[in-house]
Amino acid sequence: MAAGLYIHIPFCRSRCIYCDFYSTTRLARIEPFLAALHREIGLSNDSFWHNQHFATLYLGGGTPSLLSPEHISTLLSVLFDTFTFDSNVEISMEANPGALFMQNVPGYKKAGVNRLTIGVQSFEDNELKFLQRIHSSADALAALRAARRAAFDSLGMDLIFGIPGQSLASWQHTLATAVRERPEHISLYGLTYEQSTPLWSRYERGEVSKCEEELEREMFLAGIGLLKEAGYEHYEISNFALPGFRSKHNQKYWDSSPFLGLGPSAHSFDGVKRWWNVDDLTVYTKILFDGERPIEDEEDLGLLERIEELVLLGLRRKEGMSLVEWEELTGVVAAQFIDLLQHRFGAVDRGEGFFFSPAANVLTHYKNRLCLTQQGLLLYNTICENIFSLVNKELVNDWRDRKNKF
Repeated sequence: MAAGLYIHIPFCRSRCIYCDFYSTTRLARIEPFLAALHREIGLSNDSFWHNQHFATLYLGGGTPSLLSPEHISTLLSVLFDTFTFDSNVEISMEANPGALFMQNVPGYKKAGVNRLTIGVQSFEDNELKFLQRIHSSADALAALRAARRAAFDSLGMDLIFGIPGQSLASWQHTLATAVRERPEHISLYGLTYEQSTPLWSRYERGEVSKCEEELEREMFLAGIGLLKEAGYEHYEISNFALPGFRSKHNQKYWDSSPFLGLGPSAHSFDGVKRWWNVDDLTVYTKILFDGERPIEDEEDLGLLERIEELVLLGLRRKEGMSLVEWEELTGVVAAQFIDLLQHRFGAVDRGEGFFFSPAANVLTHYKNRLCLTQQGLLLYNTICENIFSLVNKELVNDWRDRKNKF
């Protein structure tokens, strides 16, 4: 199974109110960071990763577009000299419209980036201001069009719904504007309130009210309907793509492929264990210049963790979770599992994932996989929690009892 490679670029011009990813505004530290990153690349080429073929490379952050095309070109050269990549490798880079110099866009393409994801979030300036984004709607449109002029034929766009003060009409305007620009990939994310963010602090002080749940539900369904009508495939809860333009890198996370993460706070997975780097640029840099890898901690995945990941990651995708893998992990045959689910959730349909169930069922059984229906998408967390309760109370204990008899 081909692997994925993620590079965390931890620099931003300013912090968005909702973001809990690790970043710093100390842009003067870009050069020392890159020197440390090049060291980490060399130290990470152990026997496991040396034998991997990487099908995807993702430059995320933070704001990778704060790096110059020359920075990106040098970084890609170091990576390609160190690891083995497929000939048709997907090389993605995130860009913030407020930190994307238009003259740099062709340089990123020339450096080797073949997929650009632009963090638009909204085409309403008042909503961008609330989110403390540093760009305007006009800036976002200019960035998208500059990418097209530079011959990027795979563009992604991120949008946020559920913003305080956002109406269904303003969200529909954002969606319509996005579709007119025709990016190959669109991600729709509901605004989340993470405890380490300024947004959470404002919410706790009563300065911000969350979007009403019913309105947020309407926004999500409006996005599904409009994008499907425009020819986008809904292939993961938050992700839509024109035919042939799914994010190959993100699918590495969802199908449990191995992936290597480099940079402060980046996570890695080799199929058995996970580990993650320190989330402090100063500490990260010091450790690497001392000749060590900047790993903060690691964990081996036990049986319960593997089952939970199968459910959590599988049900996010249109294809759903593999019932073959479920049987291998739990020892419980698919038919018995489906029967248990029907006692919890009612009838299980027989259509493909994410289809609209005329009977309003939330689960569907399709090609030996368990999937959510469109109605089930709205209950993803609840469904996963209920399946976990089955796992903990009935299935795994029964499996262990039977296993101990042999």
